Amino acid sequence: MAPKPQIIKLVVLAALAAVAFVMLGFQTPSPGITLRFELYEAGVKKSDLFTRPDVVAAVFIRAVTPDGEAVVFSGPTRGSVHISAGALADVARNWTELLKARGHDPEDFFTALIVSLAVINKTSGKPLFYTTYFLDYHPAKVVRGDRELIYTLHIAKGRGEWRGHVVKVDREEKRGLFTSYSFTPLSMKLPYVEPPKDTWCEVVSPDPPAFICWYRKAWVGVENLTSVLPSTYFTTYNGKLYMKIPVIMAVNNYTYSGSVGVAIGTLPATSQVAVGAALAVPGDYGPSISLAGWSWGGRQYFLANGLFLGPTRSGWIWIWGRPVFASYDVYYEGVLGRDYIQEENYFYIADIYISGSTIVSGKDFGLPQEVANLFYGGVDKQQLVISNTALSDGALQPGEHIQFNEIFPYFDRCEADFEVGIPVGAVVLAVLARVPVPAVLPKDVFPGIDISLSIQGATMYVLGSIKNYGDHPDVPTDYNVPEYIYAAVSKYQYTATDIWGNTCLYQVPSGIYIEAR
Repeated sequence: MAPKPQIIKLVVLAALAAVAFVMLGFQTPSPGITLRFELYEAGVKKSDLFTRPDVVAAVFIRAVTPDGEAVVFSGPTRGSVHISAGALADVARNWTELLKARGHDPEDFFTALIVSLAVINKTSGKPLFYTTYFLDYHPAKVVRGDRELIYTLHIAKGRGEWRGHVVKVDREEKRGLFTSYSFTPLSMKLPYVEPPKDTWCEVVSPDPPAFICWYRKAWVGVENLTSVLPSTYFTTYNGKLYMKIPVIMAVNNYTYSGSVGVAIGTLPATSQVAVGAALAVPGDYGPSISLAGWSWGGRQYFLANGLFLGPTRSGWIWIWGRPVFASYDVYYEGVLGRDYIQEENYFYIADIYISGSTIVSGKDFGLPQEVANLFYGGVDKQQLVISNTALSDGALQPGEHIQFNEIFPYFDRCEADFEVGIPVGAVVLAVLARVPVPAVLPKDVFPGIDISLSIQGATMYVLGSIKNYGDHPDVPTDYNVPEYIYAAVSKYQYTATDIWGNTCLYQVPSGIYIEAR
């Protein structure tokens, strides 16, 4: 008997549905974050290193949390890794709930994954590529659990070098039909290997056995600072401890001087306020310091504060934040023994306190001496002489002012997007100078390390200005005299790298100083 037409149609439709389901299954994004790595040496693509049998690679990923950081992935890679939404769920939810409690929309907020990639020649034990980068992402998108966030990190180095820099990040977002958290499988470890606390060793070759290990030898958070800084530097919000972090320190040094105003601000517009991270590694000719992405930020954030300084007065503008410093040693361990790859030290701010969309700030007169005394050791004062501005002659005449967006390009000649310097190195050194910790970089380096408060974008800047009021009617002791403007500049140059591995060196302004001579 011939099958009925209706039955044939049902069979065909069922078959088509099954095919569609299978195809959809293969195309459905995996919720969470996927990282892809593209390698370049002197502008030539080298991503085929991941496929070579004599090359091994591992990735170590920490998520920035309001408290500091948490390890969310470590394991071998052949050019990509996936961090499931389940592995990131707790961190992402903590951030979104914290933002909601502060009256701010979590959709506007981003934090970071600290991504370290090591690519090693298995035969020699020598690194071929190594980099650490703060990759910003939106935790609210992870919490929804219905999409895959795909980031391609383009990592470049010069010929014959092995320290790489992320020079570009491609971002892609795929949305799925269903919400489901998957789980990241545990990394394979040999049964007789038991890494000590604060050590993460990843098996990159089971036969013969080989590991890439990250050993954390120092970590400083805001809780470590309470014993060495005055209690007035700290406050608690929502059960978390925050400290005053300087964003502007200004000095009007002389008796024969005018009154000077310094202001800083951002607009709650579509631009992104971002806080940078700094990476420092020892080098043959001193430390190599670079910006390594962003640790905290978002849209719609508002900041405004200012100082008015008469003769011989000083002051500082601060925000409430949670600074972090971490130091790691990285090793490759194979059958022939242990090969040291490098030491890396990074500085960032894990969280900044906001109320609604306002970055909570304040100001104090005088300087934070516990920080400033160390800060001075890491900077040089440099007079600002900037053509086509009010400082073209090096001085502000009475009534003249200069905007910050006229000052930033003077320093940011490598387009590193560095604006207001935040002296986290001096803050950290306040602890390392008094608390015994393992030796890391020479302590005279730390004061010269700064991170940045910036507005992301080529034409947007943190707002601010410096004005010479001269003889102000409300100040009986000031005069109509020019003010020579100085910036405190890190003694150590920062590096920026392009796709060909070319290095550009630039200076980092750490503070504004006003002197009349």
